[in-house]
Amino acid sequence: EFNNPAYGKMDPFENVMETAMSITEDGKTAYFSKGIYIEPKFGIFSKKQLVHKIYEAKKVKGKWTQIREIALAPKYYSSLNPTISADGKRLFFASDMPGTFGNYDIYVTDRKKDGSFGIAKNLGEKVNTKKDDLYPNLANGNLLFFASNGRKGHGGLDVYMVQVDQKKVGKSVNLGAPINSAQDDFSIILKTDKNAGYVMTNRGKDNQKLHKVAFTINPKKEKVLDEQRNREIFNAIHGDIQIDYSNTVFEDQ
Repeated sequence: EFNNPAYGKMDPFENVMETAMSITEDGKTAYFSKGIYIEPKFGIFSKKQLVHKIYEAKKVKGKWTQIREIALAPKYYSSLNPTISADGKRLFFASDMPGTFGNYDIYVTDRKKDGSFGIAKNLGEKVNTKKDDLYPNLANGNLLFFASNGRKGHGGLDVYMVQVDQKKVGKSVNLGAPINSAQDDFSIILKTDKNAGYVMTNRGKDNQKLHKVAFTINPKKEKVLDEQRNREIFNAIHGDIQIDYSNTVFEDQ
């Protein structure tokens, strides 16, 4: 029902966390990001440059094969944290390519009938900030969760949600405490049948290690989450939320 990422270790070079496969609803196509080293653009004696690229894999007879790079950003820039829509038609990802508002921005690209991808579109300032916006995770077709440290939040990376239509996006909403903390909070994994989930975070004594913190969502209990945020999240994951969309860069490109 949801394309929830599995998480790996922290990347000390880019200060980003790599995610595992995001798989289409039919289970036949997957997308993942991977760090590679390339020759620097300038200086023949310079160290190789670490960039992240997104790859597509096909499942054939129970095995992942036909792996190929999806060229979504220029050679010397990264594209990472892919999340694919259930129908396989939209791919969201983060990138530091030219044109970002900050360090990393979240983009979306449409998958064409021939399997190729169109030009990546920046989701605009309703989503992206002057700092890092990472780890997009798509649920319920057009509900996007992501992490950002570019807004006034609880500290470090906070988790936000936003409705993303085909041509417009809504207002990004901070999920509040206890989902977000003073440390880095990367993403949430939802269990809609139990109105609960987990937040991936490095809060705690050892902030270099990732772990899950459980939470529950109940619109009738104000003690679990802030009342307004609680109701918004509950309605959103059950497909009942309605947002007045406004124009962004996403529509103009």
